[in-house]
Amino acid sequence: MTLRLMVLGAVLAGSAGCARRYVRTELPNLVVPVGCASEITLVECDVRVNPPRCRKARVRYRRGCEEIVVGK
Repeated sequence: MTLRLMVLGAVLAGSAGCARRYVRTELPNLVVPVGCASEITLVECDVRVNPPRCRKARVRYRRGCEEIVVGK
């Protein structure tokens, strides 16, 4: 019985060490030149404040404007 408990404990301890740990990585801010955007859609916005605060934005680009500048 004690051997079973020891094996079970070793298995549980070993599997806890192999568990994936969530690492939060932050995505960079991107600057899109206004002339390159053919359409900007602001998504999930709170319009009670001025200017509105939005969770996301979708951008459609004009042809030839694929180069994006990484913001500071």
